[in-house]
Amino acid sequence: MNKYSLVTAIMIMGFLFSCRKKDQGTQPGIWDSAPVEVSTVTPINGGATIAYKVPGDNDLLYVMAEYKRNGKMYTDKSSVYNNSLTIEGFDTIGTVAAKIYKVNKAGQRSVGTDVTFTPLQSLVSIAQNSLKFQPGFGGVVASWSNPKSTQLGVRFMYVDSTNKLTTNQMYFTAVPQELHAFRGFAPNPTKFAVSFEDKWGNSSDTVYYSTTPFFETLVPKPYGDYRANIPYDNTSTLPGGFSFSKLWDGIANVAGSGGNGFLTNPGNPGLSVTIDLKQVVKLSRIIIWGYHINSPYGQANFTQFELWGTNKIDPALFANKPYWLDSMSVVTGALSPAPANINPTTVLPAVTFKNDWQYMGWFNITRYDKMVPVDQQAILNLSQNGMEYTMPIDAKPVRYLRLFVRAVGDNFPPPANNYFSGGEISVYGDNTVPQQ
Repeated sequence: MNKYSLVTAIMIMGFLFSCRKKDQGTQPGIWDSAPVEVSTVTPINGGATIAYKVPGDNDLLYVMAEYKRNGKMYTDKSSVYNNSLTIEGFDTIGTVAAKIYKVNKAGQRSVGTDVTFTPLQSLVSIAQNSLKFQPGFGGVVASWSNPKSTQLGVRFMYVDSTNKLTTNQMYFTAVPQELHAFRGFAPNPTKFAVSFEDKWGNSSDTVYYSTTPFFETLVPKPYGDYRANIPYDNTSTLPGGFSFSKLWDGIANVAGSGGNGFLTNPGNPGLSVTIDLKQVVKLSRIIIWGYHINSPYGQANFTQFELWGTNKIDPALFANKPYWLDSMSVVTGALSPAPANINPTTVLPAVTFKNDWQYMGWFNITRYDKMVPVDQQAILNLSQNGMEYTMPIDAKPVRYLRLFVRAVGDNFPPPANNYFSGGEISVYGDNTVPQQ
């Protein structure tokens, strides 16, 4: 090797050594900075919120918590603009240890600050402990609490003929107070079970319940349009093929520029419609689809309604028009247009149809569009499957249903033009009860 080659080799080695030292200086390691100063540690359901003084370091990138959950190491990060971070996902009543670090722009950590906390009851445990069953039509009705509206998976199971616990369905929900019917079973003694799962992989214990489901069937369609018989029902139909009978033609959530269903003619009096089921039924549930594809809250779909029922009607009462008045329809002016011409100050008689008919309840469509974040998949499911409304288990059998629209979209009470719509309605229950 000549002297020039030797000099060149030495220079190259020196350059590489210098680069290596420089690179080693930027490798992640301990950041020579003061540790995070924690102010408070507040336990929450399944975790804790850790508040700290906002560090003043110019090189700060974020604040990080490091901890173990179910034997695995996890980290949670918080922006430099926040003064707290939240650790979640625990299903334990034991003490949890965590370390809080500052991390700079070079990826280096400060010395860790030790914190400990004991999480409050986890959300899957709250759901499990609040779970209640009752016999239902074609299955069981279950209710539970989910106070933080977190996404929960509800595993519904039953013990089959081979004594094996079998999953029937997996139901996902974030509703804070849930009431859900699990159906599809014959009226035979059956052992049911439910367990809850959260998004962190925690599962609750399985809760069992034995009962015999009630018989249930779809009340055969077509139903009957009884509006013309009942004073002050809205008997109008928007021109263009939007007849009342569209509510039971078996077509729901139709694609296209419009939809398939019933629409009133704006400006006509009345917020009520009456349906004849053509047989007496012990009602279990009603499913209602909105008009227009994938838009359960759009068009003029009613989002709240009140329902009354009776098993028979005395035709002699048709001539007694004040008997059929509804106070909310009167005071909101829904009956003021011609031909009803009912002034909002009209005093109702002492006895109305509500004294004789059975109150079935006030019902609201679930507003997944109002949740944070908006549950788009739930909205799509609602559009496709309709909204199911469970009838009171102690309600007597009925044949006629009088439905009062109480809200249209976000409008409560409904707009003054009495414009409302619906796509399809299906009624379920026990039609083996005595007929009148």
